Amino acid sequence: MYQGKVDLHLHLDGSLSEEVVAELAAREGLTLTAEQIRDSIQVPDNCTSLVDYLKRFELPTVVLQTEYALERAAYDLVERLAKQGLIYTEIRFAPQLHTRKGLTQETVLRSVVRGVRQAQEDYPSICAGVLLCSMIGGEKNEETVRLAKEYIGNGVCGADLAGAEGSLPLETYAPLFEGLYREQVPFTLHAGECGDPENVRKSVELGARRVGHGCGAIKSEKVMELLAKTQTTVEACVVSNLQTKVVLDAKDHPIRPFFDRGIAVTVNTDNMACSNTSLLREHQVIADSMGFTDAQFRKMDENAIRGAFISDAEKAELLKKL
Repeated sequence: MYQGKVDLHLHLDGSLSEEVVAELAAREGLTLTAEQIRDSIQVPDNCTSLVDYLKRFELPTVVLQTEYALERAAYDLVERLAKQGLIYTEIRFAPQLHTRKGLTQETVLRSVVRGVRQAQEDYPSICAGVLLCSMIGGEKNEETVRLAKEYIGNGVCGADLAGAEGSLPLETYAPLFEGLYREQVPFTLHAGECGDPENVRKSVELGARRVGHGCGAIKSEKVMELLAKTQTTVEACVVSNLQTKVVLDAKDHPIRPFFDRGIAVTVNTDNMACSNTSLLREHQVIADSMGFTDAQFRKMDENAIRGAFISDAEKAELLKKL
């Protein structure tokens, strides 16, 4: 089966290895068994919703509050992806969630960038970018957006809006992302994860080059037409969508109709640790339930490269490498 090479939708705090969690927890004075860590960070089979799913981030947030921890986690994630054969990834996180012990968002950002850059030096087979997430309900989003503008092209490749979609209207955050659009900072938005096609439509209207999840678009012919016409990249995350009950059966996931309509859909993991997944597992679930061929999987990797927040020259090199 085709081995995926690109992951555009990947959260740092949701993708920590058990070994790194144990190490960082010990530095915080917490002694946790492997079973306790697994129970804390992996989504249970009886997960009922996105809100329930997001509870798995509590322990990762606790241990990611120092420069060392952030750099260590970023390095480890890129290292693991390189060993899995990936050639490109974009790692996203919300700096404001890691300031509990006094770090500034800028210090948080610089720590993660150091880890990513060092891993790329040690594993030159992979390229990695960093996305800065503003948070739905976050109180420090303006600072996050300022840093995205300031560091674009210097460790940061773009921005995002994450969190409990639906708890506040997407319109609330329009001014933030209209500013990013004016400054030509590329961004993706979590939209349609909870089944609302209007959030997907609004994201495209705001200038998002990509949408995270996008499942809700399946409910609207007009929104699907918009995605296909604009070639907005859709970051599909099948396993996590099953866990949050956005989709109840893998065969009903909209990634298949999206692909068939010519929408630039891609395969992603979302949260490797929380969802107990990998790019290989995502491909296996999709192949088993929807019958994608190797050629079609390759096409989705090409979609991902074309949707990456990098230069055209870098895209051309990655397409050759692919």
